[in-house]
Amino acid sequence: MRVRRVAPPLNQPPQPQAPSPRHAIDAAPSRALNRQLVERLRPALPLSRYPLRTAAAGQRLARAGERLTHLPVVESGCVELWVHVGDQGRQVVPVTFEAGELALSSALFGAPPIDMDLVAAEVLTVRWVPIGNIEQCLLESRDLLVLVVRMLAQRLREVQSRELGWLQRGVHERVCAVLQRIARDTVPRSDGRLMVEVTHEHLAARCGLSRPKLSHELKRMERAGLLKLHRGAIEFVDPAGLAAECARGD
Repeated sequence: MRVRRVAPPLNQPPQPQAPSPRHAIDAAPSRALNRQLVERLRPALPLSRYPLRTAAAGQRLARAGERLTHLPVVESGCVELWVHVGDQGRQVVPVTFEAGELALSSALFGAPPIDMDLVAAEVLTVRWVPIGNIEQCLLESRDLLVLVVRMLAQRLREVQSRELGWLQRGVHERVCAVLQRIARDTVPRSDGRLMVEVTHEHLAARCGLSRPKLSHELKRMERAGLLKLHRGAIEFVDPAGLAAECARGD
């Protein structure tokens, strides 16, 4: 679903990565506030006292129903939140956290059981920080507490805006929007082809669609010459045409 980044050597401290271009519109403000919070917490806690943990792509860091005592600070890679919906447990990925961000900050000052899985989207490194330590640090600094409130309020506005826009989109618009983000974030191969490894199941989750609806739309787009379907991968044959499709749907 995402271009796999190379994990930093374990004997070197990971460097926070620049935000992905595909978040330039949907969540850039709240991500910036999240990164500000982490940079303020880094010396205050300090974060360096908590060991780095490595997780493989696809590894579940926490499961729905668990009550967390620690929150992860993502140092490299990306974490996805998987929501299971419907009788068949279809997975939808509404939120991601990238390098330099604190995941699941909504669990602060309450820590109810989480209602979604926390999954490594790629090889990543995190620091698990006790929730009580973060809360104490926030209570001792009015500026930090205000920063958390600003971040959560901004994220709520983004979620409300995204939900409204998503509900107004049809199948074609959803698939186009997700594929355009992937194509924009994919590095061409040595032969110049633009390909990404992705399963229909994961792509359907990102689009909020059933697999049959997704497959039907992908085949239609293949017939239109926008992409080519391979086993476990998609090749973007006409990225400009895909962008034009998205523009027509907006």
